[in-house]
Amino acid sequence: MASDFAMDQFRFLKRLLLVHGHWNYQRVGYLVLYNFYRNVVFVLTLFCVFYYVIYTSVPTIVIGILDKDLSHKTLLEYPKLHGVGHRREAYNLQLFWITMIDTQWQSLVLFYIPLFTYKESTIDIWSMGSLWTIAVVILVNIHLAMDIRCWVFITHAAVWGSIIITYACIVVLDSIPVFPNY
Repeated sequence: MASDFAMDQFRFLKRLLLVHGHWNYQRVGYLVLYNFYRNVVFVLTLFCVFYYVIYTSVPTIVIGILDKDLSHKTLLEYPKLHGVGHRREAYNLQLFWITMIDTQWQSLVLFYIPLFTYKESTIDIWSMGSLWTIAVVILVNIHLAMDIRCWVFITHAAVWGSIIITYACIVVLDSIPVFPNY
């Protein structure tokens, strides 16, 4: 009565649990870590211009829907793989803290290398902000790309398109006379 999924035959239960259950656990576990990662990188680099909506949301959604670590045939053939979720292999406290430590050093590198590189230059804070934005978007998308297990056309379009859209947005914003970088 209160179920989100109804089956009239138990023979479908095997595929639901072993294939879709496994894929869902892998996706959710990874995406929880990745979302913490991408959000902390952003917050620690202190720059916000449509970061979540335009620059990084589409790749996250696409990978969350399409990425698969194992084929449905493998998951049906080896039911023990369903235990990955019970053993908390894709998301656990240790992975969370490893991700947060990795995120902190990456955000510090992204912030301080450009800051010290351009310390003696005449670059203004707005241009530095654009540089940080590009660097963050490239970093988080390359990080995501390195973790994708199932590449298809739409994943390429989402990841690399996100970087291209970031450049395009910065070019457009920098060409508007009322903005400081004009």
